Amino acid sequence: ETREAISSRLKTDYNLDYNPNSEIAVTIGASGALYLALRALINPGDEVLRPDPGFASYDEIVKDADGIPVTYKLDPTKNFCVDMENVESLITEKTRVIIITSPGNPVGNVIGQDQLKEFSVLAEKYALIILSDEAYDKVIFDQEHVPTAQVAADKSRVVTIGSGSKTYAMTGFRIGYAAGDSAIIREIVKFQSLSSICPPYIGQKAYASAMSGSQDDTAYMKEEYKKRRDYFTVELNKIPGFKCFVPEGAFYVFVDISAHNEDDWAFCRQLINQVKVTAIPGSSFGDVGKGYIRFSFATSMDELKNAIEKLRKHFL
Repeated sequence: ETREAISSRLKTDYNLDYNPNSEIAVTIGASGALYLALRALINPGDEVLRPDPGFASYDEIVKDADGIPVTYKLDPTKNFCVDMENVESLITEKTRVIIITSPGNPVGNVIGQDQLKEFSVLAEKYALIILSDEAYDKVIFDQEHVPTAQVAADKSRVVTIGSGSKTYAMTGFRIGYAAGDSAIIREIVKFQSLSSICPPYIGQKAYASAMSGSQDDTAYMKEEYKKRRDYFTVELNKIPGFKCFVPEGAFYVFVDISAHNEDDWAFCRQLINQVKVTAIPGSSFGDVGKGYIRFSFATSMDELKNAIEKLRKHFL
């Protein structure tokens, strides 16, 4: 039932055809899908390219599968756009997987259709698999989400990762999926059967219901996030020493605070201890994140206004 609901939603939303019986695996969250996919795709010593800044767990998941994480840089001078020449320069005979995240965590970047096609070309040229982390596909503000599999010349080289956590606010249910070639999905299911058997039944039923029902609440949620994004980024940029671009997706703001302190860990400690506002050090997402911090605006407007007022009082 859950796999059929996922298959139907991917068809309805993105015109992607996946056989629910052989090309979709329901997993314990998107993190579970990433973990199992990398277990299935790489051997000891294989290299996996991932974005920098990128989801903090990528490196450790790769290492746990005995792989080697290699970072490709997102350009902070161009709203953290992917430098495709840099990506290709990092590919070696040991490279097996490229991780793409769009919309991105922590920077909120969205990879355009042209660059997704370029990733697809690289995957074919070097016989690679693209692991496309699309957990924030419904939290994208000023354009439509384009799945990597939709533009890939060879869809079998793309494994799409999805999640109920963001789209349906089902974080605690720990439910997600991997969609891709049946040979890869078969190995993912095999690894899952050895570790957790399957996701809890109640989470699967809830996810199937969310996928199959009205999507109005998800659309409303996105519009509310957009209002909070617009308010929060405008007000942050008014505070001396805080500089950020407007994220295109997800619900994070990646803020350059190097004018205050290039040590982002020390700056976050200052925020917690002196300002009573919490942020994540940017360098925890990769070397490019040094001198940045990540705020989340996935909270109420009142909380955001309270945070802005605290920051104003301390830094103005």
